[in-house]
Amino acid sequence: MERWVGKVAIVTGASSGIGESIAEKLVKAGVLVVGLARRVENIEANAKKLATCKGKLYAMKCDMTKEEDIINVFQWTTKNVSLVHILVNNAGGNPGTTLIDGDASRWRQCFETNIIGLLTATREAIKIMRDNNIEGQIVNISSVLAHSNWYFPTINAFDDGFV
Repeated sequence: MERWVGKVAIVTGASSGIGESIAEKLVKAGVLVVGLARRVENIEANAKKLATCKGKLYAMKCDMTKEEDIINVFQWTTKNVSLVHILVNNAGGNPGTTLIDGDASRWRQCFETNIIGLLTATREAIKIMRDNNIEGQIVNISSVLAHSNWYFPTINAFDDGFV
């Protein structure tokens, strides 16, 4: 982790769960973390708890289904923190609907977050890394369901674990 001390990481889905935990561990290790989520107030509360740590947590509101939000976050990060060296694509979810009786609007929302949002953030991170000769890291988090054969009626091709 010493390699990353003082470097910038962007963590999507940083308001709870795995994303929150990753952001916390990175901050404690000395990384400057820009945490993204729709529930930015949760990240702001975590930033206060981590204020005395070696790194720093910046809270940014970002809807991963909106390309403009993602682009703006990367631009803000470059301007106000520094160049991104690490991207952790963690935001994702399950539409909570079945394949047979499913709600297409919920499928779209899930696909936009889990796939298009991840691709957009990755594209933006790579642009910065390439333009600045940064040997960074991109980590894509998936559900344990991606590694096992499970049957859940509301989990289908649009679940974060499957794609």
